[in-house]
Amino acid sequence: MGNNAKQLEIEFQHFFKKNFPKVKNFAQMLLKSEVDAEDVAQEIFCKLWSQPEIWLDNERDPDCYIFIMTRNFILNIFKHQQVEQEYKESFRTKAILNELTENENVLKNIYYKEMLMTIHLTLEKMPIRRKLIFELSRFEGLSYKEIAEKLDVSIRTVEHQVYLALIELKKMLFLLFFFQIFK
Repeated sequence: MGNNAKQLEIEFQHFFKKNFPKVKNFAQMLLKSEVDAEDVAQEIFCKLWSQPEIWLDNERDPDCYIFIMTRNFILNIFKHQQVEQEYKESFRTKAILNELTENENVLKNIYYKEMLMTIHLTLEKMPIRRKLIFELSRFEGLSYKEIAEKLDVSIRTVEHQVYLALIELKKMLFLLFFFQIFK
């Protein structure tokens, strides 16, 4: 190891010892976890090692930069956790809806007349055009292209309206399913 590399390592060790506790405490304040704060602080200093211009012979105090860097790192953690949570919730909802609509055992538990009444009531509450498009598609068996031509709208509009109608119907069937469970 050359003198420059050895000197760089010594400088970083000094910088690390001086600033690591501050970064860890700041991270712990935001994360409310000492273990996570330790991990974040280590990540920050690993990144700082590769950026000596920030901490080596700097006339300005690097604290501000380090704290912003730490805050941004933690915000990215929070964003990642939020994306994971939304994915898990979406997955659970889809799994329940799939079970509701595809599993014969579950459908046997729902009274047929109540399900038909729920579908009818849900369709009645939909905007007129959405209801019409859905009925043309599902009850009359027209293709999206045929519906688009008949109503003088784009195929994309037909697709979107059918999609929205299915979402509303699935929500209502989902609620009906849970009401049946707790009867």
